[in-house]
Amino acid sequence: MQIKIFDTFKAGIVAHLHISGISTGFISSLGVGFVTALYEAISEDQNSFCFVAQEDEQVLGFVAFSCNLGKLYKYVLKRKFFRFAPKIAFRMLNFTTFKKVVANLLYPSKMSKMDLPDAELLSIVVAPEGRGRGVASELTRAGFDECRRRGINRVKVLVAADNEPANRLYQKVGFKFHSQIESHGVLSNVYVVELGIRN
Repeated sequence: MQIKIFDTFKAGIVAHLHISGISTGFISSLGVGFVTALYEAISEDQNSFCFVAQEDEQVLGFVAFSCNLGKLYKYVLKRKFFRFAPKIAFRMLNFTTFKKVVANLLYPSKMSKMDLPDAELLSIVVAPEGRGRGVASELTRAGFDECRRRGINRVKVLVAADNEPANRLYQKVGFKFHSQIESHGVLSNVYVVELGIRN
């Protein structure tokens, strides 16, 4: 198994993996076209990055980080607006979806008021054939190492409080419970990990 920095041409594979692995998430509800465009933006934005775990050419899992989610959103709005707009325009006619999109855009400022780091683990999914092999831990470690390389020593993650496997994973790799918030009507745990800077 190899851990590699994400290539944009794998965005479609990662999008399908995201939707199958986080099927109840708001981002997944926006459709494969939107999610593909999102991972393309993550790979192109200098403040964000994504790793994939591969065996031969098969993607076993991925992890995505942003050093500053506010800057990622600005990048999307400024540089990718016309890529995203057609994929979400019709859905924005639904008031509930519109409110959730606005809540997502306001999320970075909400987090900054809670004394939380800008850097965030955005998503991690392991395909069924990769589970039980330590793929999630390896991906997370690769992301942590990249954060350290960029001079980042604190990272947060948000996870549904009732998602026991994900909560266990984050605790296992070093995240500590910080607080709880409501996100899109779901009670979520906020965790923070103190990475330190390796010499």
